[in-house]
Amino acid sequence: MINRIINKLKRTTNDILFNSSLYANHLLKNTQHTILMYHGCDANGDTKYNSRHTSKDTFEKHINYLNKNAHIISLQDFFDNKFVSGKPNFAITFDDGYLNNFTNALPILNQLKTKATFFITGLNNTKSDILWADFLNIASVLRNDNIKILGETFEKRGDIFYSLNSNESLYKVIKEIHTNYDYKLQMMEAFGADGKFKLNPDLFEKWKLMPDKDILTCSQSEFIEIGAHGFFHNNIGTLGDVESHKEQNDIKKYLENLIQLSVNSIGYPDGSYNRSTLDIAEKLGYKNQLAAEGFHFEADYTDNRLRDRKGVYSWDSPANQLIINF
Repeated sequence: MINRIINKLKRTTNDILFNSSLYANHLLKNTQHTILMYHGCDANGDTKYNSRHTSKDTFEKHINYLNKNAHIISLQDFFDNKFVSGKPNFAITFDDGYLNNFTNALPILNQLKTKATFFITGLNNTKSDILWADFLNIASVLRNDNIKILGETFEKRGDIFYSLNSNESLYKVIKEIHTNYDYKLQMMEAFGADGKFKLNPDLFEKWKLMPDKDILTCSQSEFIEIGAHGFFHNNIGTLGDVESHKEQNDIKKYLENLIQLSVNSIGYPDGSYNRSTLDIAEKLGYKNQLAAEGFHFEADYTDNRLRDRKGVYSWDSPANQLIINF
């Protein structure tokens, strides 16, 4: 009980300091240099379907706050240890390539002259126009009946579907067991009419991806680097070497052909990689490789090819979305 009260007081204090021009920099007093990982940047940061979309107002507050109380540098400078002294340094990244990165985040970054990296998938060149996790998140909220995939039945508990055979969540089954792209397509088909949410314009901000023309426009901004995020958004660390090579190579070729620039950075979907993955990426020409929410192997901590990232999520207040990560 006492710990809960203390934690609540700390979080309330964070909110007060964040909004105070006099003491705002105190929040970063003991902060290490950090790479931040955003996903979506939507109108209001609604968490009904997931907490991956930060509101554009909150994102603008974050950038203004960090520009005033820290240094925001490019991802390449972060990897090269070209840190500006005196304050903590940050690099800004966005995963998944949402359309709202183009409509909401890009104007803020351009206006505030702030560098960021957008990690993009190759889904524009596939049978699907939606990330499997977004489809599952939204369709799971809308559907109440059981679904069946390859003879396995999944039932809804809360807003999550669980296997009646293994009791594992469908999300975990896709991430760790049936990791191939075909299974993801079968999952989407299993939801049937509930997948028609894609026709609802009110939900577009929650899942739509940038078309090629917008990816190209982003690449032409002096503040934006385009990076790879896997071709199918598969969990690359669960793949064999041949599939891993193809996943990383195909997205690099697709993006480089589109933007006519070298793609030097890869952010691993769901932070999934293994030691072999890193070697494959290096051979393909990726200079910078990004984990997410923690390393997986002891050797990662001293591997100069790899850096970790801290996620920013909309389930918390604007201040604590940042501060809780440090």
